[in-house]
Amino acid sequence: MFYMLSARSLTIACSARVKKWNTKLNSRFPKVAELCNVSRFEIRGTINSLSLSPNTHYAAYLVFKMNGAHGFENEPAELSVGVEDGRCITKFVCLDPYFRYETNHRPHRASVIYGYCVRNKPCKCGKRPTPKVVGLQRPSVRSDGWFEIEMGKFFTSSLEDKVVRMSVIQKKGDGKMENFFLEGIEVRPKEAYMSHSMLKEKEKIWDFFLI
Repeated sequence: MFYMLSARSLTIACSARVKKWNTKLNSRFPKVAELCNVSRFEIRGTINSLSLSPNTHYAAYLVFKMNGAHGFENEPAELSVGVEDGRCITKFVCLDPYFRYETNHRPHRASVIYGYCVRNKPCKCGKRPTPKVVGLQRPSVRSDGWFEIEMGKFFTSSLEDKVVRMSVIQKKGDGKMENFFLEGIEVRPKEAYMSHSMLKEKEKIWDFFLI
């Protein structure tokens, strides 16, 4: 079983000058969260283990789009997934899917509109130390046009009532995203692979606020 927690069901804290609900993007939900001119943010969500299949390996994925991100090469994002009274897995990733780094120490990134690459623009700065995000995991493009990045894995071992907690923390640095669009967090069996059409038939969508 696949689960999708919408942005409306997540707790979002950010430095955004504007936070609103966007209805114009191609999404399975009527509205997605839009953060404008954001330099830091925290996203947190939970799901009850009884809603998932027992004895199954799951993975959680952040699903989003971004536009006009720059300056995050030295501020990796912290992703965490953990089961109540169990182990919490934390890792650091690069959320900017367009960041590039060449051996001549000239970082490059792409100019984007609503998550799609328009053209590459080289950074005008000279040589500098290797960015901290070089070599870290980066987002991949889904078949529906959104980006996703794996937040972590967990295992549902029994029918015990446990809370699975998921979080994304992007600390404040020199970076800024002109627009960050959050569709939600998807939870699906780790070993499963399905096309987007098959996924839509089997997934269970949660579009409400979790308490």
